[in-house]
Amino acid sequence: MKHLALLALVSVSALALNGCDSQADTLAFAAQPRAVIATHVQPASQQDSLYTGVVAARTISDLGFRVSGKVIARKVDPGTRVKRGDVLLELDNTDFELALRTARNRVTATAAELRQAHDDEARYRRLIRTGAVSAQTFDQAHTRLRVAEAEHAAATSEAAQVENRRTYSTLKADGDGVITDVRVDRGQVVAEGQIVASLAHDGAREAVIDIPETQRALADHPARAYPYGASGVAISASLRELSAAADTVTRTFRARYTLGDESTTLAIGSTITLRLDSTSEQQLMRVPLGALHDRGQGTGVWVIGNDDKIDLRSVKVVRLEQEEAVLQGGVQPGERIVALGANLLSPGDSVRELPGPSLALEH
Repeated sequence: MKHLALLALVSVSALALNGCDSQADTLAFAAQPRAVIATHVQPASQQDSLYTGVVAARTISDLGFRVSGKVIARKVDPGTRVKRGDVLLELDNTDFELALRTARNRVTATAAELRQAHDDEARYRRLIRTGAVSAQTFDQAHTRLRVAEAEHAAATSEAAQVENRRTYSTLKADGDGVITDVRVDRGQVVAEGQIVASLAHDGAREAVIDIPETQRALADHPARAYPYGASGVAISASLRELSAAADTVTRTFRARYTLGDESTTLAIGSTITLRLDSTSEQQLMRVPLGALHDRGQGTGVWVIGNDDKIDLRSVKVVRLEQEEAVLQGGVQPGERIVALGANLLSPGDSVRELPGPSLALEH
């Protein structure tokens, strides 16, 4: 029994010594520099954003008749070039002619009544001086003159309005340009104010594009426009209008850019490419995707100091690419960072860079 007790005591002592050695080895391993693959932060080339849109006129008039009626003449089609004052469509003006004739006859009648009232008033004015008529009679004549003047003025105004309505039965171009749409044809009855044609005015042209919501901040950056099929031709462009709300389907924002004077010959609806300058005030950097590290408090990268100790720097991810991440702030070009193994590190750790070929990022 004594021999067995002694053997057990020796075994327990050996196990205790082995446990102490294991803990010591663990602490020694933790104190060793961690092996990592490192790289240097590289500046990111800021590529311009390209968007395809269409050419539109700066001014587009939706034309309509100011009176209702039946269309009897259509003199233009989409694509027709017109000058200011050219006739586009005509309505049947028979009723307007009859109304104008009636109005003019009333003007003639009231003019005759006005002359008669004026003569009567002048005659009674002379007679009252001699006492041949009473003051009441003169007052009545004077009142009839004022009534005749008012009726004649009303008849004249009514005739002018009827004549205007007859004029409104002919739709004319309100400027030089090209017809982009005609919505009615002969025989169709149109209502007052109904849009029947659209006219794109000559002059300044615009580029209409749709910008993704992630790039909306670039809308007011310097821009150049390139007409499709015109190799090497660049036209200056400036933002005129940016939609305040995104399209409910495409989630894009409609933007309209005023083009330079050289755009006046561009065809309405033709394709145009707009290049927006993506240059930002703060330089962008690129790092491998494996360098990103996030412990729930924001994205960062491990920066390796001169003493080979690491420090976690917070960064802003601008975009993720196939193998790289483009960052803004937090790091500077040329700084050494951990490219692989970031998830195994802790603040204050020392690292040891593994020898081997540099990452393709540095080339």
